[in-house]
Amino acid sequence: MNSKTSGKIFINYRRGDTRGEAGRLMDSLTAYLGEGRVFRDIEGIEGGADFEQVLHDSVGSADALIILIGPQWLTITDDDGQRRLDDPDDWVAKEISSALDKGLPIFPVLVENAQMPHADELPDALKPLVRFNAISISDYRWSFDVTRLAKIIAFDLPGSVAEQQLNLIRNVVNLSLLISMLLTTALVVWNARSQLPLLELWQSGLSFVPIVGSSVLLLVFARLLDKSKRIYFYLSGLTGLIGSLLFYVLVFFAPESDEPLVLYFGSTALSGLMFVFMNYSGFKVR
Repeated sequence: MNSKTSGKIFINYRRGDTRGEAGRLMDSLTAYLGEGRVFRDIEGIEGGADFEQVLHDSVGSADALIILIGPQWLTITDDDGQRRLDDPDDWVAKEISSALDKGLPIFPVLVENAQMPHADELPDALKPLVRFNAISISDYRWSFDVTRLAKIIAFDLPGSVAEQQLNLIRNVVNLSLLISMLLTTALVVWNARSQLPLLELWQSGLSFVPIVGSSVLLLVFARLLDKSKRIYFYLSGLTGLIGSLLFYVLVFFAPESDEPLVLYFGSTALSGLMFVFMNYSGFKVR
C-alpha cells in the first residue's frame, strides 16, 4: 500500500459497544493527524439503506480503517439472540469485509482490555482480520495509547499536524540560513566591484538576523520532535544564539578594520553548524 499524504481514516465501531470511545478517539486523532482526516458514522445506518452508497460514504472514501473492538464486540447479539457479526446485513462486518477486499491498511484497536478474536471466532469474511497487529487503548493511559496509535498510522499515512509543522520549520530555517550566507557574500562581491571596503560593520551584522530568528524557531518547536532527537534542535538553536553573542563579543577585541570580516566568517560558520545539527534530527515526530 502506497503512503498518502492526505489519507483519510474511517473509524469502524459498534454503537452498543464503543460508541463513546469512537467519538473521543476521533477528536484525539484529529488533533494529531489534522482536520478532515478522521471520520466515522455518527447517525447510524437506517434500515433499507443502499449498501453500495453506505460503503462509498464510509470505507469507499477511506485510505485506512480503524476497528474499535470492545468487550462485547465479538459476542453482542440482536433482539432475536443472533450474534451481530453473523448477520449478513451487519454493517460493521460489511465495512470490515469491504476494507479487507480493498487491501486497506487496517488497525484493530482493543478497548479496555478487550482481546483480539481468534480466526475460529469470526465469520469467514472476517477471518483475515487476525493477520493485523492490534493495539490496546484504555482510559487511564489514553494520551499515551492514542499517540502510539497515531504514530503507527503515520507509517502508512504520513502527514500529521506535527509533521506538517516540522516540514514548515525545516523549509523556513533552511531558507533563512541560506539567505544569511548569500546575503553577506553578495555584499562582499558588490562592495569589491564598487571599490568599497569589503564589508561595513552594519552589513555584516545583517546576516545574524536570520540566524537568531531561526535559532528561536528551533528552540520553540523542538518539543514536536521525538525525545531522542530533540537534542539536535537544541544544539542547533543554542549554537545560533550563543554563537551570535560570542562573535559580537569578539568584535570588541578585533582591530577595527577586521570587525566586519569577523562577523562575516562567524555568521557563515554558524549557519553551517546550525544546518548540520538541525538535519541530524531526522525530523522524527514525537
